[in-house]
Amino acid sequence: MLKKLKNRFFAGLAIIVALFVFLTAGLGNLTLAQGGDLTTQSESKKVRTLSVKGSRGQITDNSGIPLAYDQSSYDIQFVRDPSKNSTTDKSYYTDVLMQTIEIIEQNGGTTIDTFAIKRQDDGTFAFDFGITDEEAVKTREERWRTNMFASKTADAAALYSDMRTRYRIPEEYTYEQARKLLSIWQEVQLSSYRAYEPITICSNVDMDTVAAIEAKADQLDGIQVAESAVRVYPKDSVAAHIIGYMGKMVDEDTVKEYQDKGYSSEDKIGVAGIESTMEQYLTGNSTEKQGTRQVEVDSKGKVIKEVSSTPAISGSDVRLTLDLDLQMEAERAIEANVKSVYEEQVAEYNDPENRYDRQGYVGYDTKLDERSLKEGQTTNFDKLNLAQSGALIVMDVNTGKILAMASYPSYDLNIFSGGVSEEQLKELQDDKTRPMFNNAISSTGIPGSIFKMVTGLAGLMEGDLGLHEEISDMGLYNIDVQEGYTGDDVPACWAYVKGMSSVPEHANQDIVLGLEHSCNYFFYEVAHRTGVDNLVKWGEQFGLTSTTGIELTGEAVGAIGNQETLYDKTKSIDNQKTSLPALVRSSLITFLRDEVGEEGRDITYTDEQLKTTAEKLIQLVDPDNTQVGSQIRAILSEELQIPETVSSNKGWDNQINGIIAELRWNPIKTIISGIGSGSTTITPIAAARYVAAIANSGTVYEAHVVDSILDSDGNVVEQKEPVVYNKIDAPEEYFEALRDGMSKVVSGEDTSAGDIFKGWPYENDIAGKTGSGKVSNIDLETNAWFVAFAPKDDPEIAVVSYIPNGMSGSHAIPAAKDIIQYYLDGKQQEEANELPSENTLIP
Repeated sequence: MLKKLKNRFFAGLAIIVALFVFLTAGLGNLTLAQGGDLTTQSESKKVRTLSVKGSRGQITDNSGIPLAYDQSSYDIQFVRDPSKNSTTDKSYYTDVLMQTIEIIEQNGGTTIDTFAIKRQDDGTFAFDFGITDEEAVKTREERWRTNMFASKTADAAALYSDMRTRYRIPEEYTYEQARKLLSIWQEVQLSSYRAYEPITICSNVDMDTVAAIEAKADQLDGIQVAESAVRVYPKDSVAAHIIGYMGKMVDEDTVKEYQDKGYSSEDKIGVAGIESTMEQYLTGNSTEKQGTRQVEVDSKGKVIKEVSSTPAISGSDVRLTLDLDLQMEAERAIEANVKSVYEEQVAEYNDPENRYDRQGYVGYDTKLDERSLKEGQTTNFDKLNLAQSGALIVMDVNTGKILAMASYPSYDLNIFSGGVSEEQLKELQDDKTRPMFNNAISSTGIPGSIFKMVTGLAGLMEGDLGLHEEISDMGLYNIDVQEGYTGDDVPACWAYVKGMSSVPEHANQDIVLGLEHSCNYFFYEVAHRTGVDNLVKWGEQFGLTSTTGIELTGEAVGAIGNQETLYDKTKSIDNQKTSLPALVRSSLITFLRDEVGEEGRDITYTDEQLKTTAEKLIQLVDPDNTQVGSQIRAILSEELQIPETVSSNKGWDNQINGIIAELRWNPIKTIISGIGSGSTTITPIAAARYVAAIANSGTVYEAHVVDSILDSDGNVVEQKEPVVYNKIDAPEEYFEALRDGMSKVVSGEDTSAGDIFKGWPYENDIAGKTGSGKVSNIDLETNAWFVAFAPKDDPEIAVVSYIPNGMSGSHAIPAAKDIIQYYLDGKQQEEANELPSENTLIP
């Protein structure tokens, strides 16, 4: 409620106490935005209609525990009388604003900082809209110049000077002082088409600030205290990637979109997570929810009295599927797991018997503690990708509900409550561990052996594998076509390679034993028989190549390795599913420049020539045609004027064919896809519903994290029901075989997970599968996956633990193990509580 506080208070503590009582008693949980004037007015007073906006709804866990809610607060606002637009008026208002800024800052507050022109470190001025896209910056600048009635041609420095003059900012004021004033004046101008709309210059001020402003009310024309609300996230960083946060509308299109819905340009909207996707339910700002007040105001715009009113409707509450306790345990577990893996990686790296030669290896700079390295270590440790993030998901296998979804690292949502500073936002965005990135839904990773259930079911369903058929590991996997693969490149089972033995370890493997031992050779053979198209088909059946339907933004999509994933010639190189085509283009350009261009011919090629040539060469990629030498020579002749005989004599055609072969699908790539490697990627959230479908015998659900929508009285107005994405029509015995194999992974004697679960209370109650997704030739960088469901005989939950660059699949087990134990312990406790006490008759 916008209201002038008329009381004058005594000195000392009595001032604050009396003011607090007055404000609390006189203001409800409403935010007011002023509308247009009515026709009734006199020389000294007039009647206005003010829109009254309801409070924003809460976000809660599945039992109603608040995770986000509005808390009453006070804002300092500026309302300029639009009829006072003379030079003298602007000078007067600038002085009022400066006094107000000083009061706010004396009490620890900070005013808005939005002025579009900034002074750079070198002293020059430039537009800064907080975006990097050149076209978007150009558009924003043009709109700014138009809306601010500024010169179309003057540079930023001249515009800054003009604005200081326009708003009568004294020369003795520093740049910092001028910027604060210009931020306010800019917002006034940008909102000038809505007469008397207040501009919030400082949000969520303390009572000392309120008291100081009210004490000088007669001297601060246009300044008012307004009751508002600040968004509170009581659990800080818990479920941050799910809950999301709110922020100001930053571009004109967004402002226009929401103003059409009844919002004020000052209103905040959800910009991430549930705050964003459920905005239409949570908001109390939309037209249909607004109430009105007719108030009488004086000539300075101050409210004298209320004439009439109609109440606003508060936003609806959004109840999530999350169990808060389970969510908190999931976040604890994945954080501990990631940190433990990282420590092990550092120790392994430092082991003098392990030498990692990474000369020329390019990674990203990480926040690793290099002081932990042995003195004298010379390899590029800061270029090595180690475990720094992770995701842990718990899904109800019978509904697709997300009971817990942790993404590590996280961030404190309350940073955004009062308006995040540029420094805070930059720190979050520059953090190489990406705390604002939702690893559970936005990351894609090579899955490794957790994909083998897809390959197994594909073989069974396509008739290429019998349910009890046995395949023996024969060591190196030799198939008819081995383009580009000889000697050490020929695939072999991990056990064969690991033991450095010529005697294969996995004999007579059926689908159950193949999963138990994670026998690569078994799944190479199945993949080779069934073919890449069927691998893609059954991956799609499990929902691994589509979004899951979860009510969050930013969900990525996985891809099953095939020719289109590797290189799709119907799309431009910059619009491919992976970065490999762009890397091959770069390799070709380098080859053409360094090899072809250094032959002593008096010709200089432009970058555009080389790029065009490289892209035409890549267009020759065809899995059914590997003999493209003549076409390569023709392209070099046409684009670079190289005689075809020269290309042939120099062997350039063969070398180029070898480079583009990276993008040509072949049988070896098919069998590599069959074990979840190569160009196959999936997301953790997709993996969760995939495992859930195995557990429930073929029902693939859409994932959802919203349980229901409740009105302000607690009545359910919308209940989210399970949505089936696909029903896999496969024999029950096939799913039983997959589940049996996964069960033996956990309880078996010689498996990737058996030793870790040995002696664990629930060793015989779960089924799982590890996955080691190789991303480079450095073992430390391998992705770590562990997927599971429990209880295995009557499944309730599917669990996915994922640690990018986590070393091996077994390294992702601890987080999953912890969360499963937490869940099953709780289940046992609930069952115990339901039992009748001793010596009690059972009815």
